[in-house]
Amino acid sequence: MKLDICICLILVMLIMSCQNLEDLKVNPLDRLPDNEAGVVVKKAIDYAGGWDAWEAKKNFSFYKNITHVDSSGAVVRSVKQLHRYNLEDQFKANMSWSIDGDNFEIINNGGQAKKYKDGEALTDDKSKNEAWNSSFGSHYVIAMPYKLTDPGVTMVYEGIDESLLGKAVHVVKVTYDENAGSAGGMHKWWYYFDKDSYDLAGNYLDYGNGYSFTTYEVFEKVDGMRIHNKRYSYKSNEDKELVQLKTIYENEEMKFDQEFDENLFQLK
Repeated sequence: MKLDICICLILVMLIMSCQNLEDLKVNPLDRLPDNEAGVVVKKAIDYAGGWDAWEAKKNFSFYKNITHVDSSGAVVRSVKQLHRYNLEDQFKANMSWSIDGDNFEIINNGGQAKKYKDGEALTDDKSKNEAWNSSFGSHYVIAMPYKLTDPGVTMVYEGIDESLLGKAVHVVKVTYDENAGSAGGMHKWWYYFDKDSYDLAGNYLDYGNGYSFTTYEVFEKVDGMRIHNKRYSYKSNEDKELVQLKTIYENEEMKFDQEFDENLFQLK
């Protein structure tokens, strides 16, 4: 759980980078470098459905099943969350779930984020951080590989690897400029794309205090877009080994452009 929270903290810092008017005027694909890394990511975006199709989506909703397991593989806890995102103009999010009879909700209106328990806002620092980080972080993950066009990304092509994932994959190392959010320059990512199809296969993260490895296991087509519906998150090490399976994420009932209540993203 601590690893998941840490990853979400990292993700949100990256997502908040360089969101100014000049950035918004730029075609995101034009930010991709004119090198092999940029070519790989562009092909991955095309395979996933294409930038124009992604940009045309107004919103996205799905159920996210989160299963935490111990070192033996036994289930420690399982939670089912409903995620609803506004994708048009400004990102907003509503996430809701129940645990042990209590109802939780996270609302991000694009400028503020809050976590609620049974309708009451939680004001402790942990809840405040979770509200902001989880909402942005979950969107970051589900929106890959499109998020690799964000401002502040530096990517380097590291060739073909045939051992890490049991198949040949393109390796793209991703870092963020120092001015790209408060985490810029602090963390290193490696993204892996299938050698032939350019399908997203996995990613490895060095977040300074540890390592994690995510493998993308199953995808499905949703309104023309190829979205993952099952991924595994592993504890890893500096050798990029899959040390221990920690969490299984499964997405269900994924839908674009549904009718949302106009108050869905309003803070209470």
